[in-house]
Amino acid sequence: MDGGRYERIYRKYEPFLKSLAARTYRKFGYKITSYADLYQTLIYLLFYSIDIYDPKRGSLPAHIKRTVNFKLRSMLSGEYAPKSRGKPFTFLKAVYTLAEPD
Repeated sequence: MDGGRYERIYRKYEPFLKSLAARTYRKFGYKITSYADLYQTLIYLLFYSIDIYDPKRGSLPAHIKRTVNFKLRSMLSGEYAPKSRGKPFTFLKAVYTLAEPD
């Protein structure tokens, strides 16, 4: 996917991401290193959801919202970001992650 398309999709879903980040930070701020890290992770999850999208399984907007919310909940439980290729990252404080990175 070209950079222009990513930019357009980001702009379209920016209000959703900001709202989700604000709600999540209000509720779980004690676990999160910073709002900026949380927001950057949500952008990553947006692009991840686009990359794994299969049109045969439903609409893109529903897929994006479902995937971003599901992966965010997983990460709040201590999992690392999907497809982080051996370089795991998280927005959680170290005490809340499931395992130490290798």
